[in-house]
Amino acid sequence: MSKAPLYNDKHIQIFEDKIRFKSWCLPWGKKDVKLVHVRKISEKNMGLFSGRLRISGSNNFRDWFHFDATRPTKKKAIVLETDFKIYKRLWITPERHGSAFKILKNLV
Repeated sequence: MSKAPLYNDKHIQIFEDKIRFKSWCLPWGKKDVKLVHVRKISEKNMGLFSGRLRISGSNNFRDWFHFDATRPTKKKAIVLETDFKIYKRLWITPERHGSAFKILKNLV
């Protein structure tokens, strides 16, 4: 069982063994993703046609964007490449990007 989160904001909590999405789909619906499923972590710049305007969901079966109504104001995302069959790349936009990225880099 996970202890206190290493990172916590409005939408995401990062623990030693998992990431908890507090708003996976629309502003409700929690989901835990175990870090053993994450194969690679990277930072991506978001543009108008590369995720910045996507509030939640996906338009393909490769990428998933958790709910974040403030995503259009953000310029970077953290991309988690997983071993899942669908939604292999999870795009996350934490409130404190630098802190979350550093923690995830150390865990993966």
